[in-house]
Amino acid sequence: MSASPRLNPQFLSAWLRNPLQMGAVAASSDELANAMAAQVNADSDLVIELGAGTGAVTSALLARGVAPSALVVVEKDPELARQLAKRFRSPLVITGDATRLQDLLSRSHDRPADAVVSSLPLLGMRTLTRVRVLAQAFAALRPDGRFVQFTYSPKPPIPGPLVAALGVRGERVGRVLWNLPPASVWVYKKID
Repeated sequence: MSASPRLNPQFLSAWLRNPLQMGAVAASSDELANAMAAQVNADSDLVIELGAGTGAVTSALLARGVAPSALVVVEKDPELARQLAKRFRSPLVITGDATRLQDLLSRSHDRPADAVVSSLPLLGMRTLTRVRVLAQAFAALRPDGRFVQFTYSPKPPIPGPLVAALGVRGERVGRVLWNLPPASVWVYKKID
């Protein structure tokens, strides 16, 4: 069990450049990354990861059995995206903003995703930015797809009124105490 935080130079540098964009002072623990990856079917045709950072969740998704060709990694920070592309040669790494997810995907993928796995700091975003990110993420999903998100807050990562407006339902599927800070994992699905 790896309870120690991931205080690596790339993460710290990105945090210093834009702390609100990073949303944490340390990368996700192995336990949190594995808890998020556990919510994704290994045989998925397409999995989109938002806010990959240093690749903790990317590694967990690949270790779970998600095919590298089925994984698209989106990272806004250009330096972190460059490091991800260098570390993970097979998954497609896209440098871009999740508020423009449909445009970013239109260049490489024209099919809906089985899952969107997000490490974005949703609760720290401006409301309009959060709405744009979520609208783009749910538009990228199949009707039965899953949006996986973690939060450090005791509150859900998507506030109730926004859940209703998006036409989704959410459920906390786990708590990870061995993370800095402790986190909860939530799964959201479109309402039939």
